[in-house]
Amino acid sequence: MFVRPALTKKCHNDRVAKIWVERLEGSGVPIDYWGHIPTSDDGAGNLIPGNMMMVAVASFTFRFVSTDQLKDCLDYYQRKTHPSSMCPIGAMGHWDAQRWFERLPMYLLEAPKRAKVVNALKRALAIAEAGAFSDPKP
Repeated sequence: MFVRPALTKKCHNDRVAKIWVERLEGSGVPIDYWGHIPTSDDGAGNLIPGNMMMVAVASFTFRFVSTDQLKDCLDYYQRKTHPSSMCPIGAMGHWDAQRWFERLPMYLLEAPKRAKVVNALKRALAIAEAGAFSDPKP
């Protein structure tokens, strides 16, 4: 008798990136990475329906709420070397300030993984520019 092993909910494939779009619910959005969620000027804030793009590559899932965020991340991973992460923050110089890219796992900067990330983000950018963020999911 053959018994099938139980399937896990998430499938992590190191060869192919998974890209999907979900409705933006306000939770799970990387606010601390980007500073804010893009909203309209009418003050409705989070009541405006929107989409969040998820890109799963190299055992990590990126979350984006705008095309600009995706472009910033792609630009970061296309560079082989990065400047110092020290940033002046004025009189509060003894505090540690982390920017969004300093919170990402360091293994994603290794050459083979970085190449996979860049390819996946390029595919995601093409999807985003085709209108992934413009039509809210139901």
